[in-house]
Amino acid sequence: MTSFDKWLEQNIAAYEGCHDDLIFQAPALYRLLTNVLDDPRLPGRMRPMVIAAVAYFVLPYDVMPEEIYGPYGYLDDIFLCALVADRVSREAGTDEILKDNWDGSREIVPLIKGILANEKALIGDNRAKILRYLGYEYMQDIGLEK
Repeated sequence: MTSFDKWLEQNIAAYEGCHDDLIFQAPALYRLLTNVLDDPRLPGRMRPMVIAAVAYFVLPYDVMPEEIYGPYGYLDDIFLCALVADRVSREAGTDEILKDNWDGSREIVPLIKGILANEKALIGDNRAKILRYLGYEYMQDIGLEK
C-alpha cells in the first residue's frame, strides 16, 4: 500500500500552473504534521488541531476540493498546515520543533511565513470556511483566529 504522502507526490508530479512551487511542497508539509505528532515537544493542547489538519489533507471534498481544482485544490490544505505549524512553533516556544521534523527542499520557517503572508493569493476569502470545516471553534484556547 502506498502511503498518502507518496500518493500525493504522484498526484502533483505533472502539475504546471499557479503556485506550483508551493504545491510541490505539499507532501513534505503533510509529513511535517505527521512527524510533529510523534514529537514530545508538541504541546498536548495542539494535538487535536494537528490531527485535524492531517485529516483535512486526506479529505477529498474539503473547502477547495482536489476533485474539482486538481492539484491547485491543495492550497487550502497547505495553508492550514502552515497555520497549524506556526501555532505549534509558538506554543512550543521554538522553531526547532518544525526544523527537526522537516524533510522538505526549502527552509521551513520562511516557507511557513511566506504561506501565511500570502493567504489572500492562496485561498482568497476561504479562511473562515476552512476553520469552520475543522470545527476549530470547539477546540479550546488554540488561537487560530486572526
